[in-house]
Amino acid sequence: MPDPLGRDPDEHDGPGPSRQPVDDDATVISSPAELAASWSGSVAPRDGLARAPASTADIGRLLAGSTLGPYRLDRFIGGGGMGAVFRAIDTTLDRVVAVKVLAGRQADDEEMLKRFRNEAQSAARLDHENIGRVHAVGSDEGWHYIVFEFIEGTNIRDLVRQQGPFDVARTVDVAVQIADALEHAAERDVVHRDIKPSNVVITPAGRARIVDMGLARLHQVADDQDLTVSGMTLGTFDYISPEQARDPRAADVRSDLYSLGCTIFFMLVGRPPFADGTMVQKLLQHQQDRPPVLDEIRPDVPRRLAAIVERLMAKDPEDRYQRPAVLAADLAAVADEEGFVLADERPVSPPPSSMPSRLPWLLPLVGLMGLVMAAWLRSAADRGDGASLRRPLAEPVAVVRPATITLSAPATGRDAVESLAAAVSRVADGGTIELAYDGPRREPPLAIAGKRVTLVAATGFRPAVDFVVDRDEPNASPTVACRIDDGRLMVKGVVVRVMDRPPGSGPVAMFGIGTGRLVCEDAILRMPGEPRAPTSGEADHPDAFVIATGASGTSAGVALLRSRAAGDAVFLEVAPAATGDVSLEWSGGAFVSPRRLLVAGGAASGEVSVDCSLHDATFCCGEGIAALGDTLDRPDAPRLRVRAAGCRFVLTDADRPVILQAGAGEPDRYRAAITWLDEQSRYEGGAAFQRIDGAAERVDVGYREVLPPLFHKTEIGACPDPGGWAGW
Repeated sequence: MPDPLGRDPDEHDGPGPSRQPVDDDATVISSPAELAASWSGSVAPRDGLARAPASTADIGRLLAGSTLGPYRLDRFIGGGGMGAVFRAIDTTLDRVVAVKVLAGRQADDEEMLKRFRNEAQSAARLDHENIGRVHAVGSDEGWHYIVFEFIEGTNIRDLVRQQGPFDVARTVDVAVQIADALEHAAERDVVHRDIKPSNVVITPAGRARIVDMGLARLHQVADDQDLTVSGMTLGTFDYISPEQARDPRAADVRSDLYSLGCTIFFMLVGRPPFADGTMVQKLLQHQQDRPPVLDEIRPDVPRRLAAIVERLMAKDPEDRYQRPAVLAADLAAVADEEGFVLADERPVSPPPSSMPSRLPWLLPLVGLMGLVMAAWLRSAADRGDGASLRRPLAEPVAVVRPATITLSAPATGRDAVESLAAAVSRVADGGTIELAYDGPRREPPLAIAGKRVTLVAATGFRPAVDFVVDRDEPNASPTVACRIDDGRLMVKGVVVRVMDRPPGSGPVAMFGIGTGRLVCEDAILRMPGEPRAPTSGEADHPDAFVIATGASGTSAGVALLRSRAAGDAVFLEVAPAATGDVSLEWSGGAFVSPRRLLVAGGAASGEVSVDCSLHDATFCCGEGIAALGDTLDRPDAPRLRVRAAGCRFVLTDADRPVILQAGAGEPDRYRAAITWLDEQSRYEGGAAFQRIDGAAERVDVGYREVLPPLFHKTEIGACPDPGGWAGW
């Protein structure tokens, strides 16, 4: 009989003669530490075992036929990284259940046990038809165990191995059910962390049931100290999200959605997206490589479904679906377009054949009631109070948004748009705006909210977007030319410029990001002012290419590939009231400015964290690379982590440091806030690498005091000349 928790009966782990070859789908929960070290049982060895159980198979032989609490463990079914699974009888209620006995390490740790039970209770709150239910959690004779409902069926991994890849209709149906289950779990703050084909069981009735729901999270919490210290990876290498591989504590529902994307890929292709290589190579591929294009492997896969899977497997969580409910709606739309029947669909009204033929006068009444119900549903959707509906029963009158819009100068044709803002408003989520013109085109400010948009130069054209930003009076808050909130903007092969404004007006930002992402590829960004002139002094509010304005718990990201930026402006400013996580990635290209690459202030409450990854790029700055500060009313100093490789950092003002930290704190506090990892970069000019201007003293840290020492020379080479950039 198939394992109700998705394992093969002969699947084992751990050392010893019973060990079988490791399955690529096996869950990994620890470093190379042996399971023998994790045994927490105090029962006497059985079946002739003279030592502590070293694998789930050993645990199975040891405990089969015994009783834990009210559960009689009739038969060992199988196991994975987290424990052994038994078919058992609940002697209290006389029902068949599945009992997973965990290989815990700290049976005598009361705090760990309390946290373990709390997490199990959280998982037990889940009550959804597509989730294997948790009945109970307990401990007996030093063994921790969780009791699940016993599910008849076969997991997806085994079905594909036995029958081959699923057809598209079945895949969409199963994916919708899993998405619904993940939405239910997310609403109750439960993250699975190990979604994979072997953890989804298909019942004989065709229903998809997620098993082990919450177990990955349970084990991570129980072993939190080990994970933190040893940097263990939690999950399955074929299906793990990039952020979960880096830090299991960072995983949220978007990590489960990434794993679901890999699982959908497996259902359609019969293998994971990154099937070849060692465990380390697979992890790197999840981090760096683009997954294979699904509809190129299987031409019968609709492009829209392939795009959904691509979005699920985006490297950055911000580029994925943020809620499983939105994914379920998109999958349902694919089913509707392709004519697939979903298992959870319900008829809008009884079919005519089921109506009593002797009551024909009911037909007009039923029709009238149907019209009233449709109007009510449409009104509820407009009001936003229909969120409890599983999914729209019928598509309301909707605006059909094109996937691609061409913006030309002058605008021509029936579908022509007059401005970039109008094109952004009309284009579909994930759509593209092609700029089919050469040279500049003046545009008013625009906003991108709740959607992903690509702005690309049409083939054969080199367009420039000139934002016209008017502000007559000075103001501390920058005027933003392009605002991004809960969305993503990709700029490819386009010149973006902010036009000069009247002297004395307030600061301007080219892009403002609340939460979302800006990606520039082969782009040129220009702000007003001479990029190579000496700085005109410490401006309180200089212009900025990008200003991050997010609140606590949000994240904003900027990525540049082979892109260049120049002008009298800071590149990235974290707004004074902003908190949360901000990331900057720059690979290739250059930045030239009399200002700084990065400026961030302290926070009144919460933490400002900036993560920079810089590769093979040139940064030519007047005031330095980064300035971080805090004040008495914003005492939480920002944290900065930089990874630089093959870069060139040029400081044109010899009196400035690479990093300036200023505020009311002590030097040690500021030192702890900086992590700078360098590989073969060059530093030219500048008085010091780091300057700490704290409450009591000023400290300069030289280039040779950094470990390992940085390559530095006082002579300054030539900076890139933006005047030679195409479209400048």
